Amino acid sequence: MRVLSLCLLMSLLAACATPRPPTAADPQAALVAELRQGGYVIYLRHAETAATPEPAVRDFADCSWQRNLNAQGRAQAAALGAQLRALGISAATVESSPFCRTRETAELVFGRAAKVNPDLLYHVSQTPAEVAVADARLQARLARRLPAGDNVVLVGHAPTMRDVSGVELPEGQGAIVKPAGDGTFRIVGRLGVSGISAGAGS
Repeated sequence: MRVLSLCLLMSLLAACATPRPPTAADPQAALVAELRQGGYVIYLRHAETAATPEPAVRDFADCSWQRNLNAQGRAQAAALGAQLRALGISAATVESSPFCRTRETAELVFGRAAKVNPDLLYHVSQTPAEVAVADARLQARLARRLPAGDNVVLVGHAPTMRDVSGVELPEGQGAIVKPAGDGTFRIVGRLGVSGISAGAGS
């Protein structure tokens, strides 16, 4: 009888207990998990640079006339690379504009030389028509669906990304892009030395 009463009491308590709501998924953790699986483009603006005038484009192999990374920028790029490795996020393809600052950023972040992609070039001396061509090429690249397991990193400059997405990237920050494969793409997160944040407005 005592056992039966105890069982009835336990059943009553279980019936009256308020079920705990399910824990909402962590969007940042979900994005990191998806990045590990591939299918994303990370558009990374070069790391912090020295304030050097750069009125005209000359020989890209000669860094002396260019606005190059400063000490803080090199440390920033190295920190980004360490963070990506710690998160288990890799890139099958790394491309950069021809400028020394983008090529050095790519090498410091990923530990290897980037493939130079002239389509990522931007300079204030370009004509509006040249800028429009660069914008169209970037739009197409960001929208192109990627093979499974493949992430692509494009190391470039701020203006073209701002033109095609409205995202203004500070030096050393990246936009995480999900290509739709139909000519469109979504900005799903941001990358910086403080970590990865999820959300179009992040």
